[in-house]
Amino acid sequence: MMSELVFPPGLIMVLGAVLIPLLGERQRGLVLLGLPILTLLAVWGLPPDASLQLGFLDYTLEPVRSTAEGRLFATVFAIMAFAGGLYAHRQASVTELTAAFIYAGSAIGVTFAGDLITVFVFWEVMALGSTVVVWSAGTQSAYRAGLRYLLVHLLGGVVLMIGIVAHVLETGSLEFTAMQADSFGNWLILIGFLVNAGAPPLSAWIADAYPEASPSGTVFLSAFTTKTAVFALLVGFPGADILVPIGLYMVFYGIIYALLENDMRRILAYSIVNQVGFMVVAIGIGTSMALNGAAAHAFAHIIYKALLLMSAGSVLLMTGKRKCTDLGGLFQSMPVTAINGIVGALAISAFPFTSGFVTKSLETSAAANEGMLLVWLLLLAASAGVFLHAGIKFPWFVFFQKDSGLRPPDPPANLRLAMWLFSFLCLAIGIYPQPLYAIL
Repeated sequence: MMSELVFPPGLIMVLGAVLIPLLGERQRGLVLLGLPILTLLAVWGLPPDASLQLGFLDYTLEPVRSTAEGRLFATVFAIMAFAGGLYAHRQASVTELTAAFIYAGSAIGVTFAGDLITVFVFWEVMALGSTVVVWSAGTQSAYRAGLRYLLVHLLGGVVLMIGIVAHVLETGSLEFTAMQADSFGNWLILIGFLVNAGAPPLSAWIADAYPEASPSGTVFLSAFTTKTAVFALLVGFPGADILVPIGLYMVFYGIIYALLENDMRRILAYSIVNQVGFMVVAIGIGTSMALNGAAAHAFAHIIYKALLLMSAGSVLLMTGKRKCTDLGGLFQSMPVTAINGIVGALAISAFPFTSGFVTKSLETSAAANEGMLLVWLLLLAASAGVFLHAGIKFPWFVFFQKDSGLRPPDPPANLRLAMWLFSFLCLAIGIYPQPLYAIL
């Protein structure tokens, strides 16, 4: 049955990605920028209650269900694909670009999924696309890390599929809606979602795999897998108490390992675990303010973390070095990269008038409003830890500190433009957050 003629927005990017290997460099650049714009137009062109329903055996699939939270995540995923394509053009391989856009389109597919089978299909395509992105770096370390990454996500996919089958047998429904962690099937679905979020005991896969990708590949990877998991938890398990301690573990796991790390991209990868932990805690709190805070924080995090990784990737591209102790003094010859890295560092540290400030404060306020004193204090302490590792350690060691003697220029114009775009968004959301609040 088809309730109305609608097309899944994510498929625009997935199917359009097939064109990328067939085009010349100039045409490929137009496609890299055009596909996210077309997808964004499709996202906002859908009516608020749009639905596509298809019969499948004795069940009903819903490949498209338009919701406010789905539109929010799809919007930032499309923006990320646009900036990522701009950043990657002329430096990423055709294989990486194709895989990255299939990956991004599949993430958007999850945000519009109204049934668990559709979620699972896009979930697995995401895993395959992101694995190819890791492998596209072309190094032995990338191949080994990509293989470990694939095994973790195949395990998560198997757990998720078993959970879906058990859930259907228990309830007779495939609908992707709020569930309780009160049955075997639902627990397995929750675990499957948490694997992609980087929850314990498998948190290490993020810092293991992401830094081994190419500079542009790491930018793409930072945006989609963990935030799609945040979306799935937001829709599927809002208010699940178990998420609060899990999220707090992630918050401090990311901080501790980031403070100990010397590789600038591994610092930022551990920081992803930390930031997603804030969102998981908020989803576990489950109030309207907390859920809005988790969604808004995910939106802001995609932008400022991509900006930080664009800055770090530009340094790697121009110097060939990853360790903080091998760098320093780069602000003298890479001022654009340094300025944008500092903007990202301020945003992730929740500095006033940046996007991180207006979104993270919703989560901490939600904990305070619910009388969760310990959670509130731990989140405040964690915010200070974020400032130490991402707000100070990354920009200080890379761009200032001791002078390494390196004098590389800023990266090519398209990379600089991508960074300026995301710096603008970090500041614009921080100064004028009303448009973001309007779509929560």
